[in-house]
Amino acid sequence: KKSLVGIKISGYDYPFGAAHGMPTEVYAHINLQTGQFYKLKDLFKQGSGYVKTISKIVGEQIKNDEKYSYVFPDTYKGIQPDQPFYLTEGALNIYFSPYEIAPYAAGFPTFKIPFEELTAIIDKQGSFWKTFH
Repeated sequence: KKSLVGIKISGYDYPFGAAHGMPTEVYAHINLQTGQFYKLKDLFKQGSGYVKTISKIVGEQIKNDEKYSYVFPDTYKGIQPDQPFYLTEGALNIYFSPYEIAPYAAGFPTFKIPFEELTAIIDKQGSFWKTFH
């Protein structure tokens, strides 16, 4: 959208001697005008506490939404500052690798957070936000 491109890179790693392989997913968010690769932190105001805010939202989704009943009890401790993510129309999507917080069969547990829930901490004057708004 506008000058932002999101590229999904999927793979499958099968280490020697492993019982089974592991799927991988990485998203690259690139400004087509400058070539800048964006990280999760680039979407938010400095000092906004985005890790704490997003961690709380994801925790509430796990606790209150039946579709996340597969998440291992007591495994979710919050997101990391460099948590994997991707963008969709109107939302930030936070995801975890297989086994990280859920069974392998669950794939990549993903949590959709509408931008409206994050409006207070999004850096709307920042380069990342402006590439797609």
